[in-house]
Amino acid sequence: MLVEDDASIAQLYSMKLRMDGFSVHLAADGTTADLIFDRAAPQVVCVDSRLPGESGRGRAERYAGAGAIVLLLTNDQESFEHPPRGVVRSLLKSRTNPGQLSATIAQLVTQKAPPR
Repeated sequence: MLVEDDASIAQLYSMKLRMDGFSVHLAADGTTADLIFDRAAPQVVCVDSRLPGESGRGRAERYAGAGAIVLLLTNDQESFEHPPRGVVRSLLKSRTNPGQLSATIAQLVTQKAPPR
C-alpha cells in the first residue's frame, strides 16, 4: 500500500512498483489508508510522514504494530532521522526515485516476511 497525498509522486512510485510485479493499493489520506489496510492487509506499507490535516507518523506506527513492513516517506529531516516506532526504514522523498523504492521493498520483503 502506498499512502501519498501528492498525486504525481504516487503515480510515479506506483507505476514502477506495478512494473516490478507488486500489487499496489493507493491512498491519498489517512482515512482511506485505514480502510484499505483493514480490507487488503498489505504486507508492505509506504506512508508519507505528512498527510493532509494529519501526520502519517501515527498511521505508520499503527500499521507496523499490526505486523506490516512499514517505510516512512518524508522530506522532513527530523522524521527521517527519528522515524516512528516499528518503521523499518525512512526514505527522503527528494532522494528516492521509483527504482530505489522498488528495490528497497523487494529487499525488505525478502529479508522479513511478517505473518499477517
